[in-house]
Amino acid sequence: MTPEHLPTEQYDAQLAEKVARLQSMMAPFSGLVPEVFRSPASHYRMRAEFRLWHDGDDLYHIMFDQQTKKPDSR
Repeated sequence: MTPEHLPTEQYDAQLAEKVARLQSMMAPFSGLVPEVFRSPASHYRMRAEFRLWHDGDDLYHIMFDQQTKKPDSR
């Protein structure tokens, strides 16, 4: 699927589903409600591949370029 063919009309429903899934997964650890920051309905954030991990008390994240699948340096 290319960026020109993403279902941008489904963005709100997809975002709501992601928030609900995250809250469900995190419920055993925290009763906090996540603060959600909407992105534009199109462009890279809608289909970004990213990873989160921790090492002790440190939390890290990385995003990947869609074309090269290599870490994005933006």
